Amino acid sequence: MYEYKEMAKYYDLFYSSKSYEREVSFLESLIKDRKTILDVGCGTGIHIDLLSKKGYLVDGVDLNKEMLDIARKRVNSNLFIGNLLDYDIDKKYDAIISMFAVFNHLKSYDELEQGIIHSYNHLNKNGILIIDLHNGRSSGKKEGFYKDYKRTMAWRFDSQTFKEYTEITYQVDGKTYCDSHEFLIYQIDKIKDIFSKLDNEEEIIDSIEEENNDIKVYIGKENTLDDDVTVIKTKYHTPEQEGTIAIVGPKRMDYDRVVTLLEYIKSNIEE
Repeated sequence: MYEYKEMAKYYDLFYSSKSYEREVSFLESLIKDRKTILDVGCGTGIHIDLLSKKGYLVDGVDLNKEMLDIARKRVNSNLFIGNLLDYDIDKKYDAIISMFAVFNHLKSYDELEQGIIHSYNHLNKNGILIIDLHNGRSSGKKEGFYKDYKRTMAWRFDSQTFKEYTEITYQVDGKTYCDSHEFLIYQIDKIKDIFSKLDNEEEIIDSIEEENNDIKVYIGKENTLDDDVTVIKTKYHTPEQEGTIAIVGPKRMDYDRVVTLLEYIKSNIEE
């Protein structure tokens, strides 16, 4: 998007009145004594800077090189270029934050679920995921100024598609630049359904491992094959040999059915 690329150098100027300090105080109240943080969609790095000054160890990832170039001048953190759906960082964090409507840029609830799962796979045990969503349901227009620079934003909410369409016009140094955004405005019931499904899946996996001590479940980055698959495996023992049986499948699968199949294969080998 033009605003995050060619206009990146003006981005902080037009948002200079934004209360980043208040947002960081709110984040601090949720993150508490956790130490490591990943800022997904970190932009020019202001949240990283403020959180780092409070003693947190903060990394950042953003899709736009131009925004990261500015962030690198502001902070000494590890900064990665990547999409929130598939960023590749070989590390887990105590907290992951995504501020300023980054997740609203996604195109569907399937992508929302994918983004949540991808972040979950980068969290340490007892980690916390904090997502800041834009929740506008109206149409309007506003103007912003910085010295002789002007930005005009006009947005329209479509109640049928639950999309917000925004046209942005910049007037900088006698030139006019235009950009547009499309935001998905999420409905709370659908978000609850996603988290309910994910919670149920986690409970199923915990139950599997508790009831079957020799069965292990590895989701996404927890396995060494592929970030987008689940590996369920167990060991077998016969008088002649010992070995491992593994079933590889998608992250979303009928776990009870797969475990039953795994136990059937194991019992046949051990007979």
